[in-house]
Amino acid sequence: RAIDSILAKEPEANIMLMGDLNDNPTNTSITKVLQATGKIDKVGATELYNPWVDYYNRGIGTLAYQDAWALFDQIMLSKNILNKSAAGHFRFYKANIFKREDMIQSSGRYKGYPKRTYDFDSYISGFSDHFPTYITLIKALE
Repeated sequence: RAIDSILAKEPEANIMLMGDLNDNPTNTSITKVLQATGKIDKVGATELYNPWVDYYNRGIGTLAYQDAWALFDQIMLSKNILNKSAAGHFRFYKANIFKREDMIQSSGRYKGYPKRTYDFDSYISGFSDHFPTYITLIKALE
């Protein structure tokens, strides 16, 4: 509702919605409720671009559960942030999942998963059970 209200008053607003959404990029809560699409050239004025759809469709995720990857950690963007011709403004360039070797569980039942801080009651000195996501924005030199 907040995004809808902002875009109704200011169609060229630069909006980023981000977080652990507890749903994958193709779930109804993302595609219908948030009106997010993974096709950058199909984003309408009141819709959001979700660069994580392609990652998810290729089986790439930010967390694993029962040997299946999910991608709950998403960053979505309003149409104006995609505008390549907007002089003097930052625009979307690419999306990435951040994962270093020390962030990946190297052995045991969670091998290959994000390295957790705890495995039940045992402290294993990890970071999180999710890999973080980030986007890169660029700005044309003036």
